[in-house]
Amino acid sequence: MASWFWLNVPLMAVFFLATVGIPLWLVLKRPDRAPREQQASAAAKVPAAAEEPAHSQKMQPERELQLTR
Repeated sequence: MASWFWLNVPLMAVFFLATVGIPLWLVLKRPDRAPREQQASAAAKVPAAAEEPAHSQKMQPERELQLTR
């Protein structure tokens, strides 16, 4: 039984290195770069009100609830 475990260790190492190495290689091959001037100027033109998400506004009840006993 122990021999099967030790036979699988190199296979586990290959899969682990592929799982870690391929994404790392892709990031190192094409790193993120600064946005182009056109994209940066377009982002600067967005009004400040549009940056706030709609769901962040607090909802106000139309009338207060009256609790009765």
